[in-house]
Amino acid sequence: MKILYKLKQIAVCAFLVALASSCDNDLPGVGGAEQNYNTAYGLIKANTNLLLFNKAIQLAGLEATLNTTEDFTYFVPADAILEAYLVKNGYVNALGYPDITLVPVNDLKQIVLSHVVKGVKKRVGKLAGVTADYLETGELTTLANAANPDLYLLSVNVTNGVLKVNGSDKPATGLDYYGTNGFVNVLDNVISLSPPAPVVSALSQSFASPGDVVTITGSHFVKVKSVKFGDTEAVFKSISKTEIEVTVPADFGSYALVKVQTEYGTSNIATIGVKFLVYGDNFSGSPAPVSTWQWGGSENFQSTENVSRGTYSIKRTTDSWSGLYMQYNAVNVADYGYLKLSIYATVSTRVLFSIGGTNDDDGKAIDIKAGEWNNISIPISDLHPEKLGTTVNSLFMKEYSGLPGIIYLDDIGFL
Repeated sequence: MKILYKLKQIAVCAFLVALASSCDNDLPGVGGAEQNYNTAYGLIKANTNLLLFNKAIQLAGLEATLNTTEDFTYFVPADAILEAYLVKNGYVNALGYPDITLVPVNDLKQIVLSHVVKGVKKRVGKLAGVTADYLETGELTTLANAANPDLYLLSVNVTNGVLKVNGSDKPATGLDYYGTNGFVNVLDNVISLSPPAPVVSALSQSFASPGDVVTITGSHFVKVKSVKFGDTEAVFKSISKTEIEVTVPADFGSYALVKVQTEYGTSNIATIGVKFLVYGDNFSGSPAPVSTWQWGGSENFQSTENVSRGTYSIKRTTDSWSGLYMQYNAVNVADYGYLKLSIYATVSTRVLFSIGGTNDDDGKAIDIKAGEWNNISIPISDLHPEKLGTTVNSLFMKEYSGLPGIIYLDDIGFL
C-alpha cells in the first residue's frame, strides 16, 4: 500500500509539473532556444554567453531597475560581439584586452537601456496554432528613449522569421530565450540609438543676399550647435530633425560653404552662391555660348517659361540619350571645388554632366526630381580632374535615363 501511495504521489507531482510547464501566460509550448521559467533578467545572469552584458547592467547600476517581475523584451549582444564593440571604440586595457569598466557610467547606462523594451514580451519565431506577442517590423521605444527623447527609436525588421535590429545587415543568431516575464533575443550587433552626424540634402536657394532666410533640409538635425557660412556662425532656428531656417550673415559675399554642427557630429558641405558665374541670364553678357553643338533635341538659351532666378533660363527639349555641348570663357580648374547649377525637369530623369569632355566616363550622372528646382553641387573631384588640363571652357550634358522630356538650366557656375 505504501508503495502504491508513493507511486500515486509521484504521478500526481509529475502531472502538476507537466501542467505548470505547459502554462506560460496561457501559451503552451511557446518555446524558445531553451525552456526556462526564470525571469528574463535571470536568464541573462545564467547565460554564460551573455556575461558581459550582465556585467554592464551591474556597472551601470541598473540591476534594481531590471530585476523585477515586470514584462521586458531584451535585445542582447553576445559576449564576442560586445567585446568587438569595446575594441572598436577604444575601451581596451594596458594589455590590449577589451575592458567594459573603462566605459563611462552614463554611456554604459545608455548602451544597456538601448537594448531593453519594457512592458512587452515579444519573440521572433512564430509557432503554428500559438497566439503570442510576436516581434513585427517597425519601431520600438526602449528604456533609453524614455531617459533621452533625442535618441532614435529602435528599428526592428522581421522578414521570414529572421530578426535584424537598428538597421544592421547582420541577422540575430535566431535564439530567443524566454522566461516568466519576457524574452531575451540574442543579437549579432550592438544597438546605438544616438543620432548620426547631420546630413544636408539641399538649400532652398542657390544664391542669396545678406539677411535672406534660407531653409536647410536634410536629416539628423538633433541638438544643433551651429550653422556656419564659411567661418561665420549664422543665426538659425531648428524647425525639426529634417529642417533648419538660417539667416544669411551680414558679411556674406557672393558664395559660401555651409555646414551644420550638432552634438553628434558635423555635416557634409553644402554650397550657396558661386565664385564664377557661367550662366545667369546670359553667358558673360552674351545670350548664347561661345559655341555650341548637340545631337537630338533642341535648346533655347533665353527661355522665360521657367526660371530659378532672374529673367531667363536655358530650355532643353531632350530626346533619349541626347547631348548638348556649351563653350564658355575658360576657367582655371584649380581655383574651384564645385560645379554648381540649378535644374528643373518636367519628369524625373537622370542627367550626365561633364566639363572639358564629352564621354560618359568623363562625367557624373545625377538623378533629378521632377516638378522642382534641383540645386546641384558636383565636386570637381567627381568630374575626373586628372583628365583635364589647367583650364576648362566647356560644359556637356547628356540625357541619361533613356526618356525624352523638357529640362531647364539656370545659375550655372563654379565655386
